[in-house]
Amino acid sequence: MSSFYDELLTGFASKCWQVHKFGGTSVADANCFLQVAHIIEDQLDVNNDVIGPNAKHLAVVLSAMGGKPKVTDLLLEAVRHASMREHDKVDKQLGIVLEKHSECLKILFHQEYAEQERLIKIIKGGLNDIRDILKTVSLMKWQAERISEVVSGFGELWSTQILTALLRMRSNQRLVAKFGSDS
Repeated sequence: MSSFYDELLTGFASKCWQVHKFGGTSVADANCFLQVAHIIEDQLDVNNDVIGPNAKHLAVVLSAMGGKPKVTDLLLEAVRHASMREHDKVDKQLGIVLEKHSECLKILFHQEYAEQERLIKIIKGGLNDIRDILKTVSLMKWQAERISEVVSGFGELWSTQILTALLRMRSNQRLVAKFGSDS
């Protein structure tokens, strides 16, 4: 007897997948996120056969925001500073991370203040989680590789949240432009 997961995996394996990987330079700032969104939208338009035998499924993988400074580097430096109990430097690194994301969100969601605030709340929540993790690093004076991996992974999650929200917003805007608004 097969399980739900066996059927799910079989379903994935039998599909044609197109995978796009965007590194940190591709999501370095608001303009870069807009370019990535445009690429993804173009691929969705080209592959609009989502049910038939020629259906292609799109997967997108994102890195943390790149540019100068890179979010991954900032987060890894925060771990290093925590292991040396340099709390002011930890706070400075995490502050730069928040500012970099805030600037990007202000540009991307300048007309969608609620969405901008929702994403800022997610990022601040992640930064609070990182601070909790770094308290342990500081107490133990220990910079474990796994902790560094967990902390640096937050940047990738945030990039994914931002792109998802951007694609959703742009899709809604196209629908309103095409069919009008209810109001």
